[in-house]
Amino acid sequence: MRRNIIKPKKKYLIALEETRSIVALVAGILIFVCALMSIFYMAENYKGNYEYPLKYFTVLSNILSAVAAAFMIPYAVEGIRKKRFVLPRWIVLFQYTAANCLAITLVSALTLILPAHGAMAVSGINFLLHIITPALTIALFQCVETGVEFKCSESLLTLIPYWVYMAVYFFMVIIIGEKNGGWSDFYMAQAFLPIWITVLLMIVIGFVISTILFIIHNKLAKRFWKYIEKMWSDSIEPTQLLIESFGLGRYIGAKYTDGDLSLPLDIFKVISKQYGIPLDNLTKAYIKGALDAIEERDSQ
Repeated sequence: MRRNIIKPKKKYLIALEETRSIVALVAGILIFVCALMSIFYMAENYKGNYEYPLKYFTVLSNILSAVAAAFMIPYAVEGIRKKRFVLPRWIVLFQYTAANCLAITLVSALTLILPAHGAMAVSGINFLLHIITPALTIALFQCVETGVEFKCSESLLTLIPYWVYMAVYFFMVIIIGEKNGGWSDFYMAQAFLPIWITVLLMIVIGFVISTILFIIHNKLAKRFWKYIEKMWSDSIEPTQLLIESFGLGRYIGAKYTDGDLSLPLDIFKVISKQYGIPLDNLTKAYIKGALDAIEERDSQ
């Protein structure tokens, strides 16, 4: 009877971590390859007949996304190997920042660049830079880091790179000007509206996009933890939950290969709060199971 209650939940947790790790790895590699391939292509084919690629927000955003993906990939590999996918919070914020910048790129390409410049905005290498990489980055952020909730202050912090670029662009284009060695107005910030209106509009666009990502992500995070809470019925006994923790520890211990034993502390905190079981008891049962599995394997 107990096996029928416990075993599916253990398998569900392991399958959930494996799925998140695989999605993160595949999306991360695709983002890294697409972004760098596009940037290298532009650099190799640059002949001085247009603005240098590193001046464009699109290119800089893709580089940011590639770096964020590169930081995340090793954790995804470890997640597949250890059946436990956990990212440091600073990397999750890094992913959020990249998602913000590339979501702004995607929206700008479809609503501003496409009407002004036609199909070139979404064709050739621009298709990767303006559509594919942004879509993958947003999907990665929303689908993988689902257990992390953000604060409003953190949402604003992720807009700093965007604001910095706006300030640099304004300084080089408006303050210095192309005639004095600055940049040309290649984003046509002054072409249709007074510059102060354009600046306010772009600030609002960035804030709105960041807020939308913030709301969606936090809703997904809350839904994720509700799914975790619903895995155990209200009538389940504390002993059964300890057995579940012990069994999960044995499974992870059997996969143990180095000096780093993964501990699902976030999940145990939810169980502890929901059922009133001391967190210390759950972690001890888990570690006991892991150590037993390690000792059995080493003795063979």
